[in-house]
Amino acid sequence: MRTGWRIAVIWACTIARLGFYSAMLPLWEGYDEWAHFGVIRTLSQRGGFLVARQAPIPRDVEASLELAPVPWELRGLPPPAVTEDVYWSLSGEARAQRVASFHAMPVNWSREDGAGSLTAYEALQPPLYYWMMAPVAGMLRGAGLAAQVTTIRWLSVLIASLTIPLVFRIGREVFADDRMALGCAALVAVMPGFALDVARVGNDCLAVSLFTLLTWLGLKVIREGLVYSSAVCLGLTLGLGLLTKAYFLTALFPVALLFAWQFYRARGNRAAIVRCALLASAVTVLLSGWWYAHNLRATGTISGLSEAVMLRDWRWPAIIGRAASIHWATAIDSVLFSHLYFGGWSSLTARSWMYHVFYAAAALAAIGLVRLRRRPAVLGLAVVYAFFWLGQLYNVVLIYLSKGVATSMGWYLYAVVGAEVALCTAGLCAILPVNLRRFAPAAGVFLFAALDLYTMHAIAIPYYTGFIAHLPTGGLPALHLYQLQGGGLHTMLTRLATMEPTTESTRSPRYSSGPMPRSTTAAAW
Repeated sequence: MRTGWRIAVIWACTIARLGFYSAMLPLWEGYDEWAHFGVIRTLSQRGGFLVARQAPIPRDVEASLELAPVPWELRGLPPPAVTEDVYWSLSGEARAQRVASFHAMPVNWSREDGAGSLTAYEALQPPLYYWMMAPVAGMLRGAGLAAQVTTIRWLSVLIASLTIPLVFRIGREVFADDRMALGCAALVAVMPGFALDVARVGNDCLAVSLFTLLTWLGLKVIREGLVYSSAVCLGLTLGLGLLTKAYFLTALFPVALLFAWQFYRARGNRAAIVRCALLASAVTVLLSGWWYAHNLRATGTISGLSEAVMLRDWRWPAIIGRAASIHWATAIDSVLFSHLYFGGWSSLTARSWMYHVFYAAAALAAIGLVRLRRRPAVLGLAVVYAFFWLGQLYNVVLIYLSKGVATSMGWYLYAVVGAEVALCTAGLCAILPVNLRRFAPAAGVFLFAALDLYTMHAIAIPYYTGFIAHLPTGGLPALHLYQLQGGGLHTMLTRLATMEPTTESTRSPRYSSGPMPRSTTAAAW
């Protein structure tokens, strides 16, 4: 009973913390957030089953990109769009006019197409998350844009929070110790990168929960064996995951290996294992096979992602040859630091030595895992994690060949965060003295909590409120305490609420009496 209360407290604290992140992040600061929202809005307003990949974004979304400060990664958008850096250098009157114009946007703009070239390009993603959120946007049709975005963020937070009890379950499968399992759940609860990934409008919240569920179900099969009920659950989870995010394709290989291992172990009852495997496969294909057949027909690729489409005419020998020229150490480093903390779409980063503390801990854990390689649960998690990393490295190749940059999105690794924290904890425990092993999760919680406190209060909030800005070199200085003197703290808190939906009822007659001019130029990011 005490364990149940503890995980409930961790879960509730996670929801509160993610809710704070969703309220703190400025509009569109989440990765690709405006494009995800554009797909949801188009589905809710126009109906239909899917959104065209080149569908224009709604007019109010387009206007918001010209009025609200945009993330640093969108600095290439033409005027009147401005980044956070430029926005806070404007006069108070200019900012007030933008805020008033933002809140005075006519509701019917949500039903009109934007005039620029921006498209809801996230329509190339599997549609399950958008189907779930479109009815919510439809019910909020009369509310303002900020209110709709905030509501969908909160719902995304609730979905993502399901990861916490699932990570606890994974920890119990690995350690058979509730205290260690609680430590694994608490580790995820304080990770700043996890919060940034899921506290926004985007399908990662659902994908992370489903991938963590799939990981736990796989561990249950390893322990209990494959039966019809577990096969159906595996098929349902994998099918729904494939309808949420293309990176679930990396899970096909671990699941296939799981079936093969069960077949090997069964010996005298292998026919039942084959039937269970076929049942799980059939459920998966029935749920998601149509989407990947649609991709193949429409784009000539299975995933349908833009980089894969750009390279669909390449032959494997050419791809492998070019991949050999990638500086892989740099690419892997970029994946790791953008996994630990990358500060949303403004690409905020902490000090380099902070990342290397976590790198060192991960290296020690990897050494310790060698001692545990014969434990079935550890081996199963290692297979899941390794195949996901292979998917990341493949994405590095795609991005490098299509855009010339050797990187991938480190925040995608939160899909396997349950495997990650359990493996790291188990590896560190394997090399620590027996009397210190129980402190391994607590040490991880302390490190991530310290990273979260520093990045939130010295980097993120100061940047989003104009107290710090990018240097000419692209770097970002940290906040100094003297900047909060003389009313600085009050100014910071006031600026945080600038674009909040609670102010939407105060519409200025000056801007609501007629339509605002539509932008004649826009550029896709």
